[in-house]
Amino acid sequence: MRSIGPRLLRVVGVGGAVSLVVVAVALLLAPLLVLLATVATGLPDHPTLRTIATVLAPQNLQAIWQTLRISLGAVVVAGVVGVPAAIAVQRTDVRGATVLGALLAVPLAIPSYLLAFAFRAAFDDRIGLLSFVSVVVGDIDSAGGISVVLGVSLLPLVVLRLRATLSSIDGALEEAARTAGASALRALLDVTVPLCVPSVVSSLVLVFAASAAAFGVPMLLGLAANEPVVVVTTRITVALQSGSATAINDALGLSVALATLSGLAFAIPAFFAAGAVVVSGKAARPMRLSLGAARWPTTLVLWSAVIVLVIVPLACLVLQGLTLHAGGGVGLDNVGLHHVVDVLRRAEVRAAARTSAVLAIVAAGVIVVFAVVVVVAKRRVDKRWQLVFSGLTRLVELTYALPGTVVAVALILTFAAELRLIVVERVTLVLALGGTTALLLLAYVVKEAALGFRAVDEALDQLHPCLEEAARLAGAGPVRAFVDVTLPLLRPHLVAAAVAVALPCFTELTMSVLLQAPGTSTLGVVLFSLYEYGDPQQAMALAAVLVVVALAAQGLILRLRRAPAA
Repeated sequence: MRSIGPRLLRVVGVGGAVSLVVVAVALLLAPLLVLLATVATGLPDHPTLRTIATVLAPQNLQAIWQTLRISLGAVVVAGVVGVPAAIAVQRTDVRGATVLGALLAVPLAIPSYLLAFAFRAAFDDRIGLLSFVSVVVGDIDSAGGISVVLGVSLLPLVVLRLRATLSSIDGALEEAARTAGASALRALLDVTVPLCVPSVVSSLVLVFAASAAAFGVPMLLGLAANEPVVVVTTRITVALQSGSATAINDALGLSVALATLSGLAFAIPAFFAAGAVVVSGKAARPMRLSLGAARWPTTLVLWSAVIVLVIVPLACLVLQGLTLHAGGGVGLDNVGLHHVVDVLRRAEVRAAARTSAVLAIVAAGVIVVFAVVVVVAKRRVDKRWQLVFSGLTRLVELTYALPGTVVAVALILTFAAELRLIVVERVTLVLALGGTTALLLLAYVVKEAALGFRAVDEALDQLHPCLEEAARLAGAGPVRAFVDVTLPLLRPHLVAAAVAVALPCFTELTMSVLLQAPGTSTLGVVLFSLYEYGDPQQAMALAAVLVVVALAAQGLILRLRRAPAA
């Protein structure tokens, strides 16, 4: 009997994991295949390949051009600011490097559309507290303004990745150059910086792809411009909402074009990284480069950039949310919580907050449990099963890389009608997700699953396998060893992963606009509706509240990840 128990447990465990993989592959892969099949065959009342041809329509080509233009602009902003800032913070004696590094990472915690609200609160030529800036640099409601906001929002992708690369490069390389007679600056530029090129290219490609997939910022700033700036994501959304067959064809063709653009963008780093090797080791960390007389000018430039691009917009957003009377000036007599209290009491805001909170919590729970099962199984099963779990991990990363608009369109096509499965001619299983909140939940899980996978994988890397091995030697089975030894050590990391997944789900906008169920709404959608059609002042107050929530959640994540193991 003792041999049957563990064997049965193993069979059930493997069977459950395989079943989970089958269901996950069906939910992740089927919508993408349906999207491709629909585009290839056309709608029932349209000829084959008609959908692809619609991409060449003038208005669609214009949207693609605007997307490329804005995305490249965001790459320039993120590269020009991020690369020098990362090198200065990581490898020079610039003043306040630690605080600068933390402030440069702040946009990572804030959804890009909330940052657009912040830039508008600061620099808009009509309502901005610093509207005089628009006279010098131009209006924020423009293609250039969209590029700046997206570039700042994605700035941490460049800074954090480049800093990680710089910290991993073996310091002996620069020391060898110094021994050969090169100065500290020459050693940094000739030895270390070239080794960072693959990292810089890959991070800038991520900026490009994320900018092309952005919806909230172009929606807020582009459509409010004197000459509306329409990008691919906003064109897809407007086309689907119109409901006509021609518009739907436009949306499908543009969805595939956007997915193809993202795929090509992600293939570029492989070309630059071919043959590149970053030499790392345990040698002593190189000394920080002394800037000498350039220290204070460099410090002033960096702090000025951070203040203008990060601190001032967020401070103006909070101040706008607290302003009692728009246009009444900035003063203690015109500041209060009146609009914050009023907007939080609105019935539609409270209902949307409940919906967003429930969706975020459930999605985070499903993703973390799913990630633990798959990541642990990938590490523990024999080689013939590892390919299955590794393939599922790649599929999860693919769906994360796809624009949210494309994921939403694929899910609409797949689950718009009821799916019926007849089992043994007696039992009929009906899956009816179209027009329900469950479809939005599925979209969150599909899009954000990669965040949970990465967090669990990184957490397991920090635990030495000898801990479980000791429990096994003491007589515990594999499941008991994992539950009693590994799981308690993972708990802070799993909670941090859940918060990291719940935050983007709580403030999500792109997929929510297309998939929200009739009669329900999410916070992001309510915020936009309130700003466009309701009370802009209360919308600013709600945006300020969401920014505070996002920053608090990010602080909680950092604290949990630094917490000592239980």
